[in-house]
Amino acid sequence: MAKFIEIYSSGSGLDGGNVLIGVDNVVGVDAASGTTTVVKFNGGVIDECTITHDSVGTTPSVRDAINYALTANPGGVKAKVQLPSGITVSNIVWS
Repeated sequence: MAKFIEIYSSGSGLDGGNVLIGVDNVVGVDAASGTTTVVKFNGGVIDECTITHDSVGTTPSVRDAINYALTANPGGVKAKVQLPSGITVSNIVWS
């Protein structure tokens, strides 16, 4: 398994660009509602990462793309999340 997954966010400022998510403490990915996908972490300072994307009804596709990246590239350092065509991440919030 990769140690990080990379997802591109079209947001501005600190919310934009390539964002790395450490996978060591990921316990699940939830297809939340509408245009939100949540990555849940086990312990540590950060409990979850909320990913906002622009296409309503595509949340399961984003969740599946993240899960694929989490299990891709065994032994690699980084795996890139390949979002389905037409889906853009607009914001990533850590909480």
